[in-house]
Amino acid sequence: MRRRVKLQESCAVLLSDEAAWNLKSELMRSVWQPPPSICIPDSLADTRLDLVLEATSLQDIQRAWTAAIKKRFGIDVFKIALRIIPRNTSLFDLSRVAAFKSVLSKRLCENPALAPLLAQDPGMWSNLPNWRVVKNRMLAQGLSQQTWRWLARQRAGYVARVNWSQLSHLSWVNFHAALGRDMPISWVDKQTAALLGFGGLGTWLRRNHENLGNDAALNILRAVRLALQRRESMGKAEHQHELAQQEFPLIADWLLGSAASSTKRPVVISRHWTYDTLMARQAHWHLVEHDLDMGRPNVFWPEVLGMGSLGNNVDFIELNSLNALLSEAKKMHHCVPSYIDRCMAGDVCIFHLQIKGHAPQRGTLEFQRLGLNGWQISQLKGPCNAPVSSQLWSAAHLLLSRIH
Repeated sequence: MRRRVKLQESCAVLLSDEAAWNLKSELMRSVWQPPPSICIPDSLADTRLDLVLEATSLQDIQRAWTAAIKKRFGIDVFKIALRIIPRNTSLFDLSRVAAFKSVLSKRLCENPALAPLLAQDPGMWSNLPNWRVVKNRMLAQGLSQQTWRWLARQRAGYVARVNWSQLSHLSWVNFHAALGRDMPISWVDKQTAALLGFGGLGTWLRRNHENLGNDAALNILRAVRLALQRRESMGKAEHQHELAQQEFPLIADWLLGSAASSTKRPVVISRHWTYDTLMARQAHWHLVEHDLDMGRPNVFWPEVLGMGSLGNNVDFIELNSLNALLSEAKKMHHCVPSYIDRCMAGDVCIFHLQIKGHAPQRGTLEFQRLGLNGWQISQLKGPCNAPVSSQLWSAAHLLLSRIH
């Protein structure tokens, strides 16, 4: 009763170890004294109330914090808030749930599994006589009617695992509903996270949301499963990252190319396939595509630096031909070939940067002409236009100094 701190409305309801340590530190620095109006209850008259904060554990702080929140807002509000906003629930969220406790309780009694969908827009809580408002909001974001009915039959854990603010996550939910099968909850995060390494799969799933029960869709599901199983079997994080950056985009190219083709005998991935079978098929497909690319007339333009090394396992290769741009586009999933006119005019020059070692990194670097003999960095992107690390940026600036 002799310590108090001022908390923000964004403070988390469930404290992590770091947040518990920060709260403990604030309490230890507190100099607040209780006013005379605060009286000690008779039941605690002979109890020692001066708690030695230095001796308390983080778990004690977390338990005391949870108990204080339950006492302040009530257990019912606490439970409803965690069901609607299962991750990163704040004190402000508890206040909003407390204001609309009755209407939220009625909706959750009708269908508790759909609780996380209520967090999409708390502004609709004031007029929520049924689930129709929530349903219309989700349909406007791209959810299908079939998916809505499928979600109503799922466990609460499935809906809570999905990040409903990301269209890529929503496209996977449509995909699962179209296949009409129950997905293990443990796979939800992994599959949606896999889109970071699978490039355009999310776009394909969104554009084909009305036809996701064909062989192409099943191929995507089974290929992603095989790829994720291989990724999970690798112990080191750097090896998992390398797999997602180098092999997953190749698999995605093959899957999307096969889905767009009109062959009479399309490839169907069966349950007997392994990851090695998958890689062999995509390698064969890329060789065929490479032969088709090489059949086109190539175009060259003058080099600025060519290729070389910057030291510390950093290499650079200048892209000075049409085939080089096409190869970079397949490897990095960029729209690099669209810059061919500017490359031929000498307005820009494009390089492929690569850091070798136990944690390899790749990036596409573009220099833009500045004046008669000057250059400046216009952009540096990783695979699928992802941001790159500080090491690649340092290498880019070192390469810029060589051009000057």
